[in-house]
Amino acid sequence: MSSFVIYCALQLIASFAQAQPGVKNQAVLDLFTKNYKGDGTYYGDIVEGTCQIAKPLPEAASNARITALVALNRPQFMNSLVCGMCIKVTGSGHGLGSNPITGEHIVYVKDMCPVCHEGDVDFALDGDGRWDITIQAVQCPVGSTIIQYAFQGSNPWYIKLQIRNARIPITGVQIQANGNWLTPTHSIDGYWTLSVGNGMHDGPFNVRLTAANGQVLEDSVPKIDNDNIMDGLKRVQVALDPSLPSA
Repeated sequence: MSSFVIYCALQLIASFAQAQPGVKNQAVLDLFTKNYKGDGTYYGDIVEGTCQIAKPLPEAASNARITALVALNRPQFMNSLVCGMCIKVTGSGHGLGSNPITGEHIVYVKDMCPVCHEGDVDFALDGDGRWDITIQAVQCPVGSTIIQYAFQGSNPWYIKLQIRNARIPITGVQIQANGNWLTPTHSIDGYWTLSVGNGMHDGPFNVRLTAANGQVLEDSVPKIDNDNIMDGLKRVQVALDPSLPSA
């Protein structure tokens, strides 16, 4: 089966989970429960990426346990559903180049590597070479911090909402508008987009979030405020899941 067919199948699975709050996203959970072999490479000290995670970086990315920001391979990027995921990369030191990847590293997904294959990770660090690695997702080291929100180009008739700093990726979202729960679409750049025909008030408004493991959270977003990072009013966070590995 070609990588393109696999990628399309994963997108269908992701779309199914998005439409049904509370449903586990097995494709994302597989990254937690399985190990994948691949190549570790470098593409330079670049903060920007497909996920558009603006500074200041969330605690999930800036925690002292995070070794690097990375681009994940296209087949496992799942149309950006794994933006903000933390991954344990284990390097053997075997490969070619000047900067071997050895030992364990906890990294944060902020970008997609379009030419990488399943199991590959591209480090946003200056370095050289292609090195044998294994990868496995882990719950991010968010500590006592909470989920955050950011808007881009939004108004009462069009919502483009980013969900930041989740311990486990959020793979399903609903937004309450005019008393109705509406399901936005996940975009390739890590946002959730929704058109609201009748418009809606600019906040606060309720959101319902579903993590990849099926946990459902209810939160309230303060207001539509483009290009600023906001804490949720209910101060929620995905609970630590003892069945999944942690950073």
